[in-house]
Amino acid sequence: MPFESPVKPLPEGAIPPRIAVESFENRSSFRGQWKLGPGIADLLVSELVASKNFVVLERGSLAAVVDEITRQKHRLFREEGRVDEGRLENARYLIRGVITDFSQSGGGSLWMGFRRLLIGGGGYTARVGLTLTIIDIESGKILDSVQCAGKARAGEAYGKGSYKSIHFGGDTFFKTPLGKATASAIRQGLKGIVEKVPQQHWRPMIAEVNDHQIILNGGKKRGLAVDEFYQVRGKGRAVTDPATGDILEILPGPILGILRVIEVRDNVAGAEVTRGHGFSRGQYLEQVLAPTKTKPQLPER
Repeated sequence: MPFESPVKPLPEGAIPPRIAVESFENRSSFRGQWKLGPGIADLLVSELVASKNFVVLERGSLAAVVDEITRQKHRLFREEGRVDEGRLENARYLIRGVITDFSQSGGGSLWMGFRRLLIGGGGYTARVGLTLTIIDIESGKILDSVQCAGKARAGEAYGKGSYKSIHFGGDTFFKTPLGKATASAIRQGLKGIVEKVPQQHWRPMIAEVNDHQIILNGGKKRGLAVDEFYQVRGKGRAVTDPATGDILEILPGPILGILRVIEVRDNVAGAEVTRGHGFSRGQYLEQVLAPTKTKPQLPER
């Protein structure tokens, strides 16, 4: 798409949210050979990926992906190179879109199911309207919505061409007023999604527990260093509203013990237990001073 991303990179320590985009519903009056629903959804997906603010998961062709994974398990296919089952990622947020306007007007008339596009031409204006809905998949709640409106007016010099010869989303398309209006609407949508999808920040956690040491989910790239100490928190408790069931706050879990980092790699670190017990994957860590300088409260055995 012919414009620079209007959003800034994620701040340091932020984790890109995992999102999926549904094919858009076309509620505009345009009825032509272009399939606007999947077409505009694909344009938004492209910009979401390019922004590097999100992990964008495939949903439009997910059935084909699942079919390929299933096919690889057939005895006719060799075992070498088979992908593992159970590795498809889960989305946290779903973007649902509606196309409310896709038209161009001029000379006192409104072109909707048009057969020709103006690449230029004074007096002609294109409009594209989108409504994006952000859904929290865990709760099913609608977090927010983004209204996007793109508008572009043709220049003085113009040429007419059959829209059947123009590929939706191609270079020629984006030279037309409708293409420019589409790009403007997508730009607004991307910016709105970045602003309204909650950000999650990285926290040190236990990634794996084995007989020799405990593996942490961060290493040199996350700033962990040898001889750092972390206290381990058990599972927190959610405080909910008795009337609605909404989570009001997550109370921190009990302190289970202390770990000391003994080995650091790029993406993981190894730690040993200095105090406590009951450690498991997914427990959160909090950095503390050496145990000789602080005495965190530990549960009794």
